[in-house]
Amino acid sequence: MSRRLKAKLQELLAQETGPVVREWGARFPIALVFPQVYPVAMSNLGFQVIYRLLNDTPELHCERAFLPDPLTLEEHRRTHTPILSLESQRPLRDFAVVAFSLSFEADYPNVLKILELSGIPLTSAARTPQDPLVVAGGVAAFLNPEPLAAVMDAFFLGEGEVGGVDFFRFLADAGGKAAREELLRELGRAVPGAYVPAGYTPVYGPDGTLAEVVPQAGLPPRIPVPHAADLACRPCVSEILTPESEWGDMFLVELGRGCSRGCRFCAAGFVYRPPRERPLAALLPELEQGVARRGKVGLLAAAVSDHPEIKEICRKVLDLGGELGISSLRADSADAELFGLLAQGGVKTVTLAPEAGSERLRRVLNKHLPEETLAQAVEAAAGAGLPNLRLYFMVGLPTETLEDVREIGRLVKYLRHRAVKALKGRPPFRQITLSLSSFVPKPWTPFQWVPMLPVAELKRRLKLVRQELAGVKEVRVHTDLPKWAYLQGLLARGDRRVGEMLLSAHRRGWPRALAESPVNPDFFVYRERSPAELFPWDLLDHGIAKSYLWEEYQLALAEKESPPCRPEVCRRCGVCGETPQV
Repeated sequence: MSRRLKAKLQELLAQETGPVVREWGARFPIALVFPQVYPVAMSNLGFQVIYRLLNDTPELHCERAFLPDPLTLEEHRRTHTPILSLESQRPLRDFAVVAFSLSFEADYPNVLKILELSGIPLTSAARTPQDPLVVAGGVAAFLNPEPLAAVMDAFFLGEGEVGGVDFFRFLADAGGKAAREELLRELGRAVPGAYVPAGYTPVYGPDGTLAEVVPQAGLPPRIPVPHAADLACRPCVSEILTPESEWGDMFLVELGRGCSRGCRFCAAGFVYRPPRERPLAALLPELEQGVARRGKVGLLAAAVSDHPEIKEICRKVLDLGGELGISSLRADSADAELFGLLAQGGVKTVTLAPEAGSERLRRVLNKHLPEETLAQAVEAAAGAGLPNLRLYFMVGLPTETLEDVREIGRLVKYLRHRAVKALKGRPPFRQITLSLSSFVPKPWTPFQWVPMLPVAELKRRLKLVRQELAGVKEVRVHTDLPKWAYLQGLLARGDRRVGEMLLSAHRRGWPRALAESPVNPDFFVYRERSPAELFPWDLLDHGIAKSYLWEEYQLALAEKESPPCRPEVCRRCGVCGETPQV
């Protein structure tokens, strides 16, 4: 075992404020693993919150582990050193449970790397009683867990604050008292949100689609996904501070969860329904803590400017003598006053997400974002003296034409022109950055039926945007790689057969795995689904009516927008029950 690798972990630990380091052996040990490198992992609030919740539970002991960076990964392989936990530098095999926190489908291959380097069999079926239980949770898991069904002994599907601790408590209480299969079967029966893939058998029809999923006796036919009804008393903040985080030493505070807007491509807007905001009264101690500990508070939410008290929140941080950091804003809820507060708080970059260049296509997406509203927001940001503007767009969206793609370049130039005009000819921004990605249909959205565009066509459309903006010196265009978007689409909407491709790719690489697969991967990526098709993720129950998502898809095709989520008057989606009498 490499002393150098141990020393590197000890150095990381020494830089942190807030880790929990305990004597080994007194409690049930859990290795909480984020399958990305340390700076990315420590920027994830959900990962930090479940770490705190587990360590606040008397009978549990939680340590963290991460994917090593490429150079460190090579040293692990060269020295035959397994992946080690951060707190005690113990191999993952020493823990009773190895629990993966999954935020993105692109991290699934990293799960297999970590297991292999840890000496843990890659599949549940290959593990023995001497191996740790391997489980997973996180938003990627409760969108569609099936591509990892063969890998995981169990999943916790839901928000960690409402059931995550019960899930691990059950494993701790039953540890050593039951055979592995019996333990997992009882877990699936007893704990809401627990999903044990081995207890469910998928059956495929002659056309290759999923015909049914057969549960073993006693297991629920659908897995209820627990959600916290109220976040007011559930703080979601930086539990551990480290200069190595992507956010630096900034103290992060979640303002709310979910989004009322109902953008039809965004899974978070549907699986986190109803949207829940934390009031200023509940946030106040956290804002004070953030300013006292780090001086800079990062405000996080799906759309920060939609929080009804966002200006008061910003003023409070400023009154405390702190600086501000902020995630994406909505152009129609951000005004000159808010941009001014952000500028006072030291914010250097404002981020807006038009997503599409044409107003027609934004109606398809249900963005509720006219061009004039965007222009006014950009003028206000420039007028406040914010030096950088970041804009998010996608190509390959449903119903998109090449003219829609060209509109991205035209819109960016128009927004810049409006800002220059508002500042009477002065340059409005040092830099405008376009983050341009390929559209990937996600489960639990109205676009879950939609085929992706071919990789070659996505490349063509990304190139077209670059050409439209060539010569505009302040504009920088960053694009994703369509071949990776294809794999993301495969993993996002795949079933257990895609899991077999994933395992094969781990051994032989993606090109060979896809070429040798008995099921054509294009079946999952390029095929439009029929209205009544059974999806792998239909096994989960988020409370959302599938008929509602289909209705939203039809409205998208008709280029019609629908109203935002308003639980007090609307019950269209099914999450809040029947329609109220008003």
